[in-house]
Amino acid sequence: MNEPASLHAPRPAALDTLLATLRATAGAPLSEARALPAACYTDPDFHTLERDALLEREWLPLVHVSQLPGVGAYLSLDLFDEPLLVVRGKDGQVRVLSRVCQHRGMDMLPPGYAEMPCAGHLPAIRCPYHLWTYDLNGQLLAAPEMQHSACHARDDVKLREFRSEVFEGFVFVTLNPAARPVAERLAGLRQAHLAKWDLGTAKLVWEREWDCAFNWKVLVENFMEPYHHMGAHRQTLQPLMPALGCWTDPAGDDDYLAVHLPLNAQLRDELQRTGKPVPGFTPFSNLAPVDHLEWWVFLGYPLFLLFTAPDRAFWYRLIPTGPDSCRLLTTLLVAPDAPDAPDYAGWLAQAEQEAIAFHLEDMAVCTGVQRGVKSRAYAQGALSRLEEPILRVQRYLARQLCAVD
Repeated sequence: MNEPASLHAPRPAALDTLLATLRATAGAPLSEARALPAACYTDPDFHTLERDALLEREWLPLVHVSQLPGVGAYLSLDLFDEPLLVVRGKDGQVRVLSRVCQHRGMDMLPPGYAEMPCAGHLPAIRCPYHLWTYDLNGQLLAAPEMQHSACHARDDVKLREFRSEVFEGFVFVTLNPAARPVAERLAGLRQAHLAKWDLGTAKLVWEREWDCAFNWKVLVENFMEPYHHMGAHRQTLQPLMPALGCWTDPAGDDDYLAVHLPLNAQLRDELQRTGKPVPGFTPFSNLAPVDHLEWWVFLGYPLFLLFTAPDRAFWYRLIPTGPDSCRLLTTLLVAPDAPDAPDYAGWLAQAEQEAIAFHLEDMAVCTGVQRGVKSRAYAQGALSRLEEPILRVQRYLARQLCAVD
């Protein structure tokens, strides 16, 4: 693997000091846990180290397979300045290809390009610059007027393919050829939790994209800790899953984190008494009765974010873009037979409205946190026991970043 030069370049003294503080913060027991230093959310050198030593070395989810229906279905997006094309080939396989034409380096689907939206279907991949055309596997098919070049051999020209795997229905990519397989990396998460949802057969039925003016860790911490239900979500999530009943699963290993969000006591008693599911979409079929009594949030380090219920799952695709910015796609997945229910349209409309409502609440507090970490008044405040997920994320960061020479 060609590692970024920044990993071996001399580090600023301030960055070494920050990493030492990160190590100390992450090493505290929960009773003494504190928030991260402000610079972990704002410092450009720290962000560069995160990108080079962590994010570009890990597996990151890009798309759910249901977003690529049929041959030629594609999604175009950028990942750390890499122009990527996720496409389903004629063999049914999903591949992650570079969008960079092997002629003159043209990004063949640049953002905002009028002739080609960022998602859809295409019979082949054609560069708009000189009309070089590639098949859905990335192999060059045609290059007009190149027959006279002694340097050109059509059969030897192919788009760069990045390493990818499908895990529980999500297409993951890594820029690291030496990364441990994602199925091995997240085996514990699958075996302990995700297998019973069978999300590989789920259907993604709603999505919304957001440009966020905050550091990616602000969102991850907010996503995973239930303490903020009583404040930010006091009218949306708190009545359904009160913060004080939530707890972090101790079985999570170094590769994932899971948090229980039990339903309120009155609703749990009613469900146990009647044996009926909470009204909503058709539930996922492999769940046990006990699985209908709580929701969950999951993090497969560093960026695989899932929020699951018996009848739905929210997946967040999060792509860091700078020290104080990230791009976010929020999505809703349901069981494969859910859209066949006669009341599906009504439940979908309600689910969309609810998802937007609690997400706007999250956007407001995450934006407020990013403003606060830039303030001279910021302090590494003490963490509640309900914020144990934040300490676990800190420990992951320390394992990944403080071991870098």
